[in-house]
Amino acid sequence: MDVLDSRDLQKRLDELENELEELIEELEDAEEELDTYEGEDEEDLGDLQEEVSLAKDALKEWKDENQEELDEILAMKDECAPKWKYSVSFIAEEDFEEYAQDLASDLYGEEIRNASWPFDCIDWEKAAASLRMDYSSIDYQGTTYLFRS
Repeated sequence: MDVLDSRDLQKRLDELENELEELIEELEDAEEELDTYEGEDEEDLGDLQEEVSLAKDALKEWKDENQEELDEILAMKDECAPKWKYSVSFIAEEDFEEYAQDLASDLYGEEIRNASWPFDCIDWEKAAASLRMDYSSIDYQGTTYLFRS
């Protein structure tokens, strides 16, 4: 079952933000070094310009690869605040019926696990649809996830 936890997503968010911050600082440092260069050596000037260019390229590459994920996690965090830091579970929409069965099993124990009457007669699709009324949806990495609102 595809389930995400906000605490794990927060770790990933921290990683992404730290990477981005480091790349921005590297670019700012390179630009400052270039801006304050007072020498006349063309080779040194060229090296500084190359350093700025490489830092810009690294930042652009990072954004191309990671900005969408960063934005999605930030949107999830905003949507769930203030519960985010205490653990919010995000269940893939395609796994929600299985999640509903697991939740019922947690609540009703052996009767559900053994599928004895009347639990073997439950329309799990309908039960999941009813449970879903208490959940909101959000997209992350191309998958729609449901979370308790």
